[in-house]
Amino acid sequence: MTEYLVVLGVTGAALMLAGNDVERLFDSLRSSYKTYSSEMNKVQLYNNEAVRILEPSPEPPFDDGQPEPLPPTETELPTNDALAVLNEVYDANGVYVGRVVNGQLLAANGDVIGTYVLDASGNSSLVDANDQVLYPGFSISQVFVDSNGKPLVLQALANANGEVLGFAYLEGKKYFNASTGKALAKQPEGLTPIATRDVLMYAPDGKTFVAAYEAAGLVYAKSDALISSSDTFTSPRKITGELVSLYLAPETEAAWSKYSLCIVRSYGWAAEQVSPLPAEGASVAIGSGVYGQFSAPDAQLSYVDSTADACRARFSVLQTKDPVIGTQWSLRRN
Repeated sequence: MTEYLVVLGVTGAALMLAGNDVERLFDSLRSSYKTYSSEMNKVQLYNNEAVRILEPSPEPPFDDGQPEPLPPTETELPTNDALAVLNEVYDANGVYVGRVVNGQLLAANGDVIGTYVLDASGNSSLVDANDQVLYPGFSISQVFVDSNGKPLVLQALANANGEVLGFAYLEGKKYFNASTGKALAKQPEGLTPIATRDVLMYAPDGKTFVAAYEAAGLVYAKSDALISSSDTFTSPRKITGELVSLYLAPETEAAWSKYSLCIVRSYGWAAEQVSPLPAEGASVAIGSGVYGQFSAPDAQLSYVDSTADACRARFSVLQTKDPVIGTQWSLRRN
């Protein structure tokens, strides 16, 4: 059986793009998907326990083809130099089922519901007390956690002008590298941490993956936040998108019933719809030409898993219907 290991910082359907928006945002996320795709191609041996116990890293793990014994504990306790890692188990549909500790599969309530088994060929599986296979096609996701085992949220570090200069995890009063989880040799000073949220995107196989991170309504490619992360925080990171929340008429919203209404548009999209932009809290008509962008979700949809009200988007698109003048579209600056 082939399982997939997806390395995440914290985990999460989709963004509808049209015309030039598709090309620009897709280009900005292309490197994220290439990373996703290459990792999927490299995981033919990801059933090997040697991979499961490695700390998250964008670099390919070493594998000599021989299965390694289960470790005495799931992870080492966090130290002053590195964060601990938690191994979470998801079924083939991406639904959380538990975590692996000391070779046992524990449910969310801590009950033992199965065993992690590694055969002589290095293939892994989950089995119950009767040796029946559990959750075929499962995957194990590794997340950084604090000293209490609670997943940590990736932080964007911003200067006094609100510009994001880098990303890191914050445990206590100490910052850790966003990729390796190791303590930063030089701790950032004078920067404000902003909690990020995952930006999800659909892969060609229909599954979603984390393509970017959002902070304060702006979007940064995962490849920049993690793979290109460094221990220096001197230059602003490239903004690739901005959040837009959708408030649609009932008949239009019906097409979005299974999708988030907190979507990503390419950075500067709002300014392209109307100039000058409305003042904060104000709305301005943008015409019916945007209907094609929001009439239904597109396959290449990027989004934050949130309701429109909790989106914390920089802008909102509102569709209203008047019995006299018909459908109206407007852009609100939040």
